[in-house]
Amino acid sequence: MNDSTPSTRPRLWLVLGAALTVIGIAVLWPLQQVGQVCIMIYPAPPGCGADEPRWVPLVGIGIIVALLAAHVVVYFTVQHPRTALILLSAAIVVVILVSAGIVALSQTGIWDPYQPPILID
Repeated sequence: MNDSTPSTRPRLWLVLGAALTVIGIAVLWPLQQVGQVCIMIYPAPPGCGADEPRWVPLVGIGIIVALLAAHVVVYFTVQHPRTALILLSAAIVVVILVSAGIVALSQTGIWDPYQPPILID
């Protein structure tokens, strides 16, 4: 089978990239509402319970959308795009896992996102 033109190439790669993007957004979108876990100290330390890391899921979603755009461009411009599309699909999965992992680590206290100092008068 000669896949020299986009019309003769299987559209499975585009469907796979779009499906991974939708799954990634569905996984990461709710994670922006996760707050930081507080340790059991009274009074609570500054920044405890702050809505962090809101930026991590949003950056992950942005990177995933950019990877989907690259997926589409490669599909329509590269002569034999199979390897590139496999790598881009794998990159989408990696971004999902890394972003979700950062949020999960922030819940354990292993990684604490930057909290601006709170001045108490």
